[in-house]
Amino acid sequence: MYEEFFGHFGLQRNPFHVSPDPLGFYSTAAHDEALSQLVFGIETHRGMMILTGEPGTGKSTIVHYLREWLQQQEYSTAYIFHPLLASVDLLKLILRDFGIPCSSTSKSDLLIALKGWLQDRHAVGDCPVILIDEAQGLSSRALDELRMLVNMEIAGTILVQVLLAGQPLLEEKLRRRKLAQLRQRIMCLCRLPVLTLAETSGYIASRLAGAGVVNSALFPKDSIQEIFLYSHGVPRVVNLLCEHALLTAYADRRDSIVPRDIVRVARHFDLGGETESPGEVFQSNTFCRLIPFPKLGATVRASRTPEQGQQPLPTLAPEPATAAPDPILLLPTPMEKSLAKMSAVPIAPTGLPVISFRSRMVAYCRAVGSSLLRDSRHLVKHTVTWLGARPQPTAWNSAARLRKLYVSSSSWLRMPLGSPHIAAEHPRVSAATHKHF
Repeated sequence: MYEEFFGHFGLQRNPFHVSPDPLGFYSTAAHDEALSQLVFGIETHRGMMILTGEPGTGKSTIVHYLREWLQQQEYSTAYIFHPLLASVDLLKLILRDFGIPCSSTSKSDLLIALKGWLQDRHAVGDCPVILIDEAQGLSSRALDELRMLVNMEIAGTILVQVLLAGQPLLEEKLRRRKLAQLRQRIMCLCRLPVLTLAETSGYIASRLAGAGVVNSALFPKDSIQEIFLYSHGVPRVVNLLCEHALLTAYADRRDSIVPRDIVRVARHFDLGGETESPGEVFQSNTFCRLIPFPKLGATVRASRTPEQGQQPLPTLAPEPATAAPDPILLLPTPMEKSLAKMSAVPIAPTGLPVISFRSRMVAYCRAVGSSLLRDSRHLVKHTVTWLGARPQPTAWNSAARLRKLYVSSSSWLRMPLGSPHIAAEHPRVSAATHKHF
């Protein structure tokens, strides 16, 4: 489907994928200035360099572009794309990306191995560069460890350089008081702005030309204005709007993008503008119009219903009311198991005890009562003993009544389910229990 989609517009590849692509680097005045500062800082051994910008402004693209340039100039590079690590783990990744062998996990051994390797690279005229993307995720301790690496020098020459690329939060971290020494070592600070309307138009044309299309009518001027309005000049959002707008135009079999396509995509991804009203008629998604619903093959149908052979697959409709439901296996719960074991009632094949709801509830109440009586046995015994030791006749009567209540309750709780003696000997308890259960 994607090949047909590209061919419809004369594209050789996807021009608006969001992943960083050095081949799709679009040079603006701000990007050129940032690259010039970084190259100058690396060639003059400045040590610590910072590149910041809002999300989606092209920081990672510049880092990848600079990395390829450094490799062409035979600079050793280490690229770190996941900075949410402890300082020791960050040091391990740096050594691994540089290709420095070190079997020890001790921090001191790692530093010794790194310094020895850097001295060897300095002897051949190399000054390795550590590139860290999304550097706003670095902890204060990790940032301070990087400062210590930049401090390694030989005869006033820095052995390793560090480029930190991140969002504006990185600058806020560097303003902390405990990172004042690191902030003083920053010799190059670049900030990437968003694209202007003219730069957005040139960016789209450059992307299309890189994919083999030079047709300027594919994105008319009014459509580009809508793209700039919803993207606010952020290249990543421009890619999102353009790619999905192309899909929408392809689904409608059109050869150009209209402003309505941009508005629909922007509303779908909640990029601003008016939202859809609750009563608006549902419109099918672009992918539903492009990609057919998957059908089950003949082999799957044969395996599910072998007696039907190669008959056509029935439509997805609800089963008739006369169809017998599939048997459902009900496993006994822990409470049901304990109730069945306590009342000596066998478990049915469906997994439920063959006792009524009332009987199970009575059994459960009796089990709770038995537990309470067992726990209070010592209390009753000591209370009866204490009352029996009193000389007053009332105490003797209380002791006798308490002993009788305990024995009577114990005998009732030990009776089997459905015993007729429950109602005869304990009318109040039986009436209150059987009325509700």
